[in-house]
Order: sequence, then C-alpha cells, then structure tokens
Amino acid sequence: MKKVYLLLMSLFISMSVLGCSKNETIDENKDKIKVYTTVFPVYDFAKNIGKDKIDLNYIIPPGTEPHDYEITPKVLKDIQDADLLIKNGLGLDSFADKIESESNLKVVVATKGIEPLSYNDKEIHNHSHEEDGDNHNHGEYDPHVWLDVDLAIKECENIKNALIEVDSKNKTYYENNYNEYVHNLEKIKDKYDSELSTIKNNKIIVSHDAYGYLCKKYNIEQISVTGITPNQEPSLSKVSEISNFAKTNKIGYILFDGLVNPKVAQTIANEANIKTETLYSIDGVTKQDFDNDEDYISLMNKNLDTLKLILK
Repeated sequence: MKKVYLLLMSLFISMSVLGCSKNETIDENKDKIKVYTTVFPVYDFAKNIGKDKIDLNYIIPPGTEPHDYEITPKVLKDIQDADLLIKNGLGLDSFADKIESESNLKVVVATKGIEPLSYNDKEIHNHSHEEDGDNHNHGEYDPHVWLDVDLAIKECENIKNALIEVDSKNKTYYENNYNEYVHNLEKIKDKYDSELSTIKNNKIIVSHDAYGYLCKKYNIEQISVTGITPNQEPSLSKVSEISNFAKTNKIGYILFDGLVNPKVAQTIANEANIKTETLYSIDGVTKQDFDNDEDYISLMNKNLDTLKLILK
C-alpha cells in the first residue's frame, strides 16, 4: 500500500512539474506581440529590432525560392491571431495579399517611402537577356531594395515604427535596438563605399536580374542570364551570347544566387572558360545557411568579398 501511495505521489508531482513548465512557456509569450514576416530580410530586421519582446514567425520555409512560394491554408489559419504582418512589397511577396484580405491584423510594407527601380529603368544599370520579355509576370519593380544598405536602413525604420505602433509600451526598447542595429548597418555601408570606390571593372554577369539597387549605388552594370525569373533556363543561343560577352569583355566569373540552381551558371562558365561564384540576393536563404545563423549582415559581407574578387 505504501508503494502504491509513493507511486501516486510521484505521478502527481511529475504532472505538476509538467503543468508548471507548460504554464511558464505560455507566460513567456503572454506579453509578446505575435509578428509574422514574409521574406528573409524583413524577418532578420524584425528579429534584431524586436528581439525578445516579439514572438517572431518566418512564413517562407528556408530553402524555398520566394518567387515560387504559395501560401497554405494552415499558414492562413495560424496567422489569424497575429498582431502584425511585415512584408517587403513591390511584388516579391504578393502571396501576402491573400492574408490581408482574409484577416484584420495590422500590415506594414517595409518598402514604404522607398522609390522603386523599374525593371525597364535604364538607371538600373542592367542588360537583360530574358527571353520571354514579360517583366510583369514578376512585378514591375525590382523588390531587392535591401542590397543598398541605405534602403535596408529605411526598411528597418518602417519596421521599428510598426512595432512601436502595435506595442507602444516598449517604444524605448525598440528604438534602442533599432539604433544599435543601424549602427552595425552603417559599418557595412562604410565598408562597401570604401572597398568599391576603387574597382577597375564595372560589369558582372549574374544568373538573374536581382541586383539593380546594388548596381545603381556603385555604378555597376549587371548582365542577366535569365532576366527576372530565377530558375528559367536560357536557350543555347543565349548561353552562347553570354559566353561571347564574357570573353569579349574579359569577365572571369558568372554569379549565381544562393537559392538558384547553379547548373545554368556552370554551363556558361564551362562554355566561356570562366569561374562561378555566389552573389546572394538575400530574399531567401538555404536551410543550411538558416541553421548556421547566417543573417543579412553576414551575407552582405560575403557579397562584398565576392565583388572585391571579381571587380578588382
């Protein structure tokens, strides 16, 4: 009888501990605002500004190309009780339009107030080789504004203001985090300004048309293999055209994005006898990079190393 009593007491204590643990987890998130983000840069910006005052959720699974993502009914249901949705805008995360139409949560567009580059704008410093010529399939504007650090800072400001609007009691906390993070972004900007001020070449061959803001900032011309569509395969004539361009202009590298199949880039590299390197558009990250805690700043540093290598 004594053994039975001790067993029952043991079970009761175990259940009490589990109950406390569960309640502690609930209490941990009780005072946090629930935030959903679409593409990786706005996720990372929100993470650095909101820190432990927000329950942060990243909608697009790591390793998924944002242009191809389609939102699922489960995500739509999960997001209903959120406090804030942060999206990039400019057509990159148009799947979020469905969220807006089916919920009452506050939505902030991180690119608000930023003058976008049109894919047809000559200032984008682009020589596009897209075969279908239909830029409007993926939006009229280049959405990758964060590749210009000044514009990344503007996105951070919009995110900070939205967090304060939803959670005004923590205004000072968000402002302090924002100021600290912007200080780190300004260090990256200074490195880019310094290192790219002395480049000898100004042409890069890229897998797709994602680097307009970066190129405009530093007077670089991007020659795009497949235009806007990341995984479109060019014809043999286009491969030959790009290869000849590389040889004529003595370009030693072709750059492909971290989420883009490198097969096309490698084909052109073999044809032109040049090398391949990665230049991250950062709209998404691989699962490996996500698990390794790569972030906007680390990937921008990697991009700078690549640009220094190929433009020297």
